[in-house]
Formats: sequence, C-alpha cells, structure tokens
Amino acid sequence: MVKTHKRVNSVVSFLYPKHGTRNILRSVKGVVLGKGVGPNGPYLTVMESCGATRTFSTRKIVSL
Repeated sequence: MVKTHKRVNSVVSFLYPKHGTRNILRSVKGVVLGKGVGPNGPYLTVMESCGATRTFSTRKIVSL
C-alpha cells in the first residue's frame, strides 16, 4: 500500500493493475477530484487526461 498525501486538484501519475487485479500495470495520469475511506479502505477519485473519471484503491497503487 502506498501512502497518498495528495491534495484535491493536484496532478498525479501512478501505475495501477489493469482491471484492478492483474499483474499487468497501466499508467494513470490525471487530477485528483476527491479522496476518502470506504469499506474496502482508502481511495482516490481521479479525472484522467483522456476525460474519464475513475476511483482507484490506494492499496493497489504500485508506484506514485
């Protein structure tokens, strides 16, 4: 698990497992829209550079 001390509206770039569980990593680049703690742990909501808004579990982030 990577500690994420990123603020809302900050630019992030990290690697995340493809489809959330695989050993194949994909690059995520974008702006943090929000962060929080859910039943499965902490998460980041990111607006990617392609325009998609996605939520990523910080437990699965490989490198920040």
